Amino acid sequence: MATAEAREASSISATIASLQSDQAATQAELDKTFFLNFGKKGELKDIIKGLKKEIKESTKKLEKQEKVVEKADKALGKEQEAAAKAKERADKIVAEATAASDKITSAAEKKAASITDAAAKKAAAVTKSATGKAASLTKAAEQSDKQAEKLRK
Repeated sequence: MATAEAREASSISATIASLQSDQAATQAELDKTFFLNFGKKGELKDIIKGLKKEIKESTKKLEKQEKVVEKADKALGKEQEAAAKAKERADKIVAEATAASDKITSAAEKKAASITDAAAKKAAAVTKSATGKAASLTKAAEQSDKQAEKLRK
């Protein structure tokens, strides 16, 4: 957007420079013209007058175009600023979401570890109890075997 307006302003500036060059060349030709050659002098003066008028019109166009470029640059600056603010807000939201996610994940991991530890403790207690019962049953079985052995003799 701004570049198109800037190109237009540059084009108008080039046109003004070209017209000023033509005016200078025509003025130089007028200055070289014999002072009694009224027809040619009048014609060159008319050309210079026309060139001055065109330069004036082009200068006004250039001023207007420069104002348009300035407005476009200001609008672009405002849009870029708004985009930067929106990005900051988005980054903040992402950071907050990440922090919340990390907090939830940490809590879930702690809970899972707690459940696993409790299950391991229960399993250890059941194993210990079963081992104790198995030992007592083994002892009782051995005593029964001894008694059976005594009875056989």
